[in-house]
Formats: sequence, structure tokens, C-alpha cells
Amino acid sequence: MDMSMEQRLKLQVFLCGAVVMALELTASRILAPYFGNSIFVWGSLIGVVLTGLSAGYYIGGRVADKRPDFGTFCLVVLTAGIFVLLIPLVTPVVFDLIISLNLGERISSLIASVAILAMPSFLLGMVSPYAIRLAAKTLSDLGNLAGKLYSLSTAGSIFGTFVTAFILIPELGIVKILQVSGIVLVGLSLLGLKGKIRVVLVLLLVISAFLAPPTSISPNVMLFKLSLNEVILEKETLYHHMAILEGIDPFHGGKVRTMILDDHLHSAMDLNDPQRIIYNYNNYFHVGFVFNPNITNVLFIGGGGFSGPKRFLADYPRVNVDVVEIDEEVINAARQYFDVKNDPRLRIFNDDGRLYLVGSEKKYDLIVLDAYSRTYVPFHLMTLEFFREISKDLNQNGVIVSNIIASLTGPSSELLKAESNTVREVFSNVYIFQAGMQVAESSKDYGMTQNLALVATKMPKRYSREELATMARSSPIIKIANYHEYVGTLVEGEWAANSQIVLTDDYAPVETLLNPITGGRIEKEERPVSIRSFRPADLLILLSLSIILAVMWAQDLFGPRIGKSRRLFFLHEQS
Repeated sequence: MDMSMEQRLKLQVFLCGAVVMALELTASRILAPYFGNSIFVWGSLIGVVLTGLSAGYYIGGRVADKRPDFGTFCLVVLTAGIFVLLIPLVTPVVFDLIISLNLGERISSLIASVAILAMPSFLLGMVSPYAIRLAAKTLSDLGNLAGKLYSLSTAGSIFGTFVTAFILIPELGIVKILQVSGIVLVGLSLLGLKGKIRVVLVLLLVISAFLAPPTSISPNVMLFKLSLNEVILEKETLYHHMAILEGIDPFHGGKVRTMILDDHLHSAMDLNDPQRIIYNYNNYFHVGFVFNPNITNVLFIGGGGFSGPKRFLADYPRVNVDVVEIDEEVINAARQYFDVKNDPRLRIFNDDGRLYLVGSEKKYDLIVLDAYSRTYVPFHLMTLEFFREISKDLNQNGVIVSNIIASLTGPSSELLKAESNTVREVFSNVYIFQAGMQVAESSKDYGMTQNLALVATKMPKRYSREELATMARSSPIIKIANYHEYVGTLVEGEWAANSQIVLTDDYAPVETLLNPITGGRIEKEERPVSIRSFRPADLLILLSLSIILAVMWAQDLFGPRIGKSRRLFFLHEQS
């Protein structure tokens, strides 16, 4: 049975509302590998979508009054669908270009959001007012009709939110979600596009979008591919865009497997020597044994590829290790790809680190915090209340070691200074080590963004660099060669944390303090951005889609005028 005009409009309004929220949630995953998951990213996404919808409401109402035509309405829906289908194609090139401009996290994420969301949001915003105008039969029922259609649009947005968050993102890749969303919109447009030629053109649009060679959205994944690395796994989890790659280690030779979470090279493993530490900062997790050689119970908050926990289990037979990792897919990947074996001394908890501590009664001798990245800092793991909770779960001679990516001075040092100030509210002594340094190096470039190890103890005595070096030399249990050189990177009197900020659950502006995209070097972790360009196939698809859409819009807007002019000319000739 054919659908009535009202039924078609209701279906289109509902599903367009669903696509809006699917697009917004999916866009957060598209931006994450480039700009992180900070409040700036989410603020940009929400602000751009709302701005686009608002403009769409306004323009859609005006266009609908001038052209109350169902075919034009469906052409608007079709155009929105094509823009959605093109997002995976243009994102890598556009985002790499934005990053190369080095405009800072706030402006970069805003421009990126505008680039991929502004036009689809604007076109989808036109749908509801346009549909109201087409469905209105009399002025007396206009208010009731508007309420019904806007309610239906909101219901679609609610539906799209839950389906995308709970089903699509965990089960499908981001590219597939965008393709499904685009196809839905294209399919909805067929409800009103007239003529076989238009149906053929629509099919050509969809087919050409799918002919695009697949490309990774993640910048680091693409960069590794260029470095002759093989992608073993790439998927969306509930928390990350995760990728696992294999390639040749340029420094040591042999094959290395790497885990990338969003924009961060998180873990790496030498396939020939799984216990070898690839990233130097992991060696600073052992500094707790310098302060307390009798450590037996260790907690890692943040698992990743389990490089630290595996090395602890291998080096310290008396030590029991608990690992809390919030992302279940990361745990599964660590077991499958990073040689994490069942061990009676290893317990793994799929939980948030802070929630685990609140519910745990166990006391630890060492707690390692490895849940921070360059562009994402879970603020609830950096506040005064969190460190008070850690203190309750730490023995009197306990030590905490936290990996932070920042600089010691300059714009990207503010987070480190605030964090140091916060930790000093709870612990007697705080130490900062340049964990990104090679042990033989001695760097005074404190403005450089790098891995830093923040170490805190309850012990009343404060040790000097020389005392720690002596303790490391005489340590009978630390198996890392020349470990006294690692503690020799301790930053002492020449640097001080001059900050009055104490991070609390009420006030923790970690995104403002982090300032992660500063243009500074990141020692050993950061790789230069390689700006991608459109491939010939991509350019051909973009050109063909643009021409087809332009022809369809020209036919819709000017076709009736041309036909009318021809009829008038013919009548004039006859007279």
C-alpha cells in the first residue's frame, strides 16, 4: 500500500532526527584520534550541531514558504545524505591540514567540527520546518501539527542516541555507521524524487561513495601504514578508537607490535623479546622499589598492553599485581595480542580506577597511575579527593608513580604544576623525573613537552638525587641495568611548581591546564604529522558527486522556469 504524504513526512522527520544524534556521537570518535576527548572537543561538537540546526530551522522555514514542493524537500534530504557519506573520504586530509596549522586545541577542534558537521546539521535542521509547511492543510491545526512533528523529531533523536551509543558504536566501525546514516538519508529522499533519471543518479551517488578506497580515520594508524606497518586490528570500543599494528623497530630491529588508543601510542611489545620495555617511561614505574624495596602488592590504574605489569611479574617473584582497566576491549586485546597470560599473581579488573579504589579494602605498597594521555586527562583521577582515596589504600611506606605528559616550564607545564600542588596536599614528598629522557642524557630543556614521572610518598624524609642514586645502585631487586642513571633525571632545586591551583572534584580545569597541542616536541612518543592528500580516486569521486548534485539542484530550481519560458516562447510564435 502506498504511503500517504503525511506518513512519508513523519518517517523522514523521525529518521532525520535519529541521524542528527548518530552523526554527533560518531563525530566525537572521528575527532578523538586527532584532538582527544576534551571538553573543548565536545563543546565544539555540540555548539556546531546546534548552530547548524538553528540556521537550518530558520532557512528551512523561509525556503518552504517560497517552494512548498515535496521534491525539493527530498533533494535537501538527499544532499544531507551525500555530505554524510563523504565524511570518511575528506576527514583525513582536512584534519591533517588543520593540525598542521597548529592553532591550538580549542580552535583546531572547533574548525574540525565545522568542517564535517556544519553542512549536514544545517541541511537536517531544514527538515522539520519544511515538513510542517508541506503537511499543513489549514491554519487552525498548524500549532498541533508543529508540536507533533517536532516531538517526532525529538523522539528520533532519542532513538538515534541510544541505538548509536549502545549498539552501533560497539558493534560497527565509524565508517560503517556513517555509511548506514548516509544510505538512510538517501533512501528517505527516494520517497519524493520523481523520474527514473533521478533514481539512477541517486544510485550512482551511493555507488561512487562506496567505490572510494578504504582509508583509516586515525592519523597515527595512517602514519604507521606509511612506515611499512601492518594493521592487525582496528575497531571502536566503548571508550577509544583502538588500533594494533606490527612493524620493524627502527632503533633495535626486529618486529614490534603497537597499540594505539585514539591519538596516543599507548603500548608496544617486541615480538622477539616480550619483556623488553619499548617506551622508556615504563622503566620509571620501578622507582617505587628504590624508596621501598619491600613492595609486595602493586596496583596499576590503566592497563593498555600491560607492559608495566608483565615486567613486574617477571622481575619481582614476590610481587602480586592488580590491574584496573576501564575498557574491556583493551583487556581482551592485551590478552590476545600482547602476551598477557593467566597468572595467579595477576588480577585484572574491568572498572574505573577511582570506583575500584572506593570499593576496595586492599592495601597497596605501590600504585601506578598510567591512565593519562597527551590530549585526554580523566579529571576525576587527578583531584584532591582522588588522592585522598589513594592515601587510604596505600600502606604507610607506600609510593605512587604517575605518568604525565607535559613540560616543566612554559604553557604546557600548568597541568603538571597544578597536579604537583594537589598531591602535596596529601603526601609528604613529591618528586619529578624526566621519564622521557634516555638515561645517558642530561636535558635542561624544561620547555620541551615530554613524559614525566610524578612520584609521591608518605615518608617524612626527602631524598636527594645523590641519595636516590646510591639507593638504586645498592638495590638487590631492581633488574634494570644502571638504574641509578634513571633516578639521576630527578628535577631538583632548579625547578619548582609555582601554582596556587588545587584540583578538586568541584574545580578541575584539566583541559585548560593541559594545553596539549603546543607545537612542542614530545620525547620518544610523538611523531611528525604527515599531511595526506586526496588520492586520484578520491578526487574523481568528489568531482562526480559534485557534478551530479549540481545538475539535480539546477534541474529542480531552474527546470520549471526554463519549461515555462519555452511554453511562453512557443505560444508567442504561434500568435
